[in-house]
Amino acid sequence: MNRTSVKNLFTLAFSVMLWMSSSSVSQANIEPIPPFMGDWEGGWVDAPQKDGNARNNPGLVARVIGLGNNRYEIQILEEFDKRADFKVKTEEVWKNGKMTFDQNGYSGKITNDSFIGKKAGGAFDTPFSLKRVHRTSPTMGKKAPENAVVLFDGSNLDAWERKGGGDPTWLTKDGYFEVLPKKDNNNVGGSIKTRQSFGDVKVHLEFRLPYEPEHRGQKRANSGFFLPGGYEVQILDSYGLAGMWNECGALYKQSPPRVNMCWAPGVWQTFDVEFKRLRRDSEGNKVDHAEFTVWHNGVKIHNSFQIEGATSNTQKGRELGESGKNGGLSLQDHSNKIQFRNIWVVEH
Repeated sequence: MNRTSVKNLFTLAFSVMLWMSSSSVSQANIEPIPPFMGDWEGGWVDAPQKDGNARNNPGLVARVIGLGNNRYEIQILEEFDKRADFKVKTEEVWKNGKMTFDQNGYSGKITNDSFIGKKAGGAFDTPFSLKRVHRTSPTMGKKAPENAVVLFDGSNLDAWERKGGGDPTWLTKDGYFEVLPKKDNNNVGGSIKTRQSFGDVKVHLEFRLPYEPEHRGQKRANSGFFLPGGYEVQILDSYGLAGMWNECGALYKQSPPRVNMCWAPGVWQTFDVEFKRLRRDSEGNKVDHAEFTVWHNGVKIHNSFQIEGATSNTQKGRELGESGKNGGLSLQDHSNKIQFRNIWVVEH
């Protein structure tokens, strides 16, 4: 057996060992996602109709968001994917197989498979009934065109390397790969980047957030997708939040998404990104800013947004971002076990 074969065998054995140890730890520490958590939609029951909706009562959808220790936030609003006032926004406790709420004239009960309630008002109460809805991005599973560079097809991480050099040690399984947190694995892990450099690109990637109800803010299912020059599209569990500064889909330190399209943990999501790198003339003067158009789960959340300066937290990153040079794409290890699949890029 030659030296290369020995090295490959050692790498394979080491990766299997990491996967087994990491899997046992993650299964012990990650809570299962309850069946009632996520999006609900339906309507009013036996209410007078006008233009397809209950008269004097607009549309009705809801979210149930895990907060840890059997506590959940219940949100009722008129429609998804819109910054709007909540009809209900309350924290309640799951107990004895159900959860109840009573706020702003809305009251109801949630079980594993039902969400029913009523709205008080006028001479009578108006009942409503919602059902769990599992949303799917219109670009989910989108196939790479013939001229694409496939960065991950479900089989291996050959197109990637560790940011510090060497083969990546992130965990590949069942057609996806998962962040291997460096801090939990004796400094084995860390962010990864493509071996190939790119300029102007169109990128498709799919990701899934872990369920971490005890975490808050930037510690809750955090990663980042970095374009040439170190510009970051934020990946974060922002489900049920306003979708503002540095939340999921934000251009880090530059612009919030137009709307919060982040879905619940455990649901596969998509980013489709068009990126034009910064341009400089022969004398080094900036002539064009870096520019982003981003679709999150099929909805455009940034439209030809021009970056003013670099988004990196480091001096080296800021200098690279302002150089306008081609560079790799990278995925961030922020100590959360984000999963990725179906990643490809087209230069244009």
